[in-house]
Amino acid sequence: MRYCLAIALVVSFFSNGYTQDTATISLPIKEGYKKWTKTELAGRFGVGLQKEFYTEFGVSFLKFYYNNKISSSLNYYGAIEWSQPKNIYGYKVGCEINANSLALGLEAKYQMDKTNFDFVLTPKIGFGVLGIINVFYGYNISMLGQPFSEIGHHQFSIVFNLNKKMFSRNTSKANQRSPALPNP
Repeated sequence: MRYCLAIALVVSFFSNGYTQDTATISLPIKEGYKKWTKTELAGRFGVGLQKEFYTEFGVSFLKFYYNNKISSSLNYYGAIEWSQPKNIYGYKVGCEINANSLALGLEAKYQMDKTNFDFVLTPKIGFGVLGIINVFYGYNISMLGQPFSEIGHHQFSIVFNLNKKMFSRNTSKANQRSPALPNP
């Protein structure tokens, strides 16, 4: 036991001279950490089921925030939806909010085919990752008595909001040194 204690004291005595001063450690600035990012333009792609299969393409304006306890995002979007096989088109706008893995959304849609049209509100709930990938359940509320029986009330979807910045390995801010700590 005395030998172990003596070895531990010798190692700790000699290793103190070789440690780095904590004031010289530099940490990268991570975008979105404890501060909302700038709103970024992103492409939007989604697929889903509402009695019939549908796809959507559009643009979104996404920003996010995270710290040690929470991650959140805010996303505004506009998209074109196409439902098969009856060729029902829809123009929609909406907003989605993520907090940790919970995702909430609300969208307004104008849908039409060659003879009918409808206005639809769809509140949505699901889960996602910073608004980049979301899985939703939505409930379609028709304002005109549901002229499209092929659409139905229940909607299940997966949506991607992707931009070029999300695929880059290095961003200019990620390579900067933290202003709170001096450079070595």
